[in-house]
Amino acid sequence: MIDSNTQHQAVTRLFELARAGDVDNLEFDQLDSLIYSSLEQTYRVTEADLCERHVVTSAA
Repeated sequence: MIDSNTQHQAVTRLFELARAGDVDNLEFDQLDSLIYSSLEQTYRVTEADLCERHVVTSAA
């Protein structure tokens, strides 16, 4: 798990990229995966949740 300062920076950068509409690049994908895996460690994630995430992010 990443420390809270790094997590905050990652979320901030992910928000900046999303707000600017810059979501089709490697940086966004890496930050998205980092944040999502951190959430998976915190909350119970089911197979259905993983399928829904794929649908939501691929439609964006």
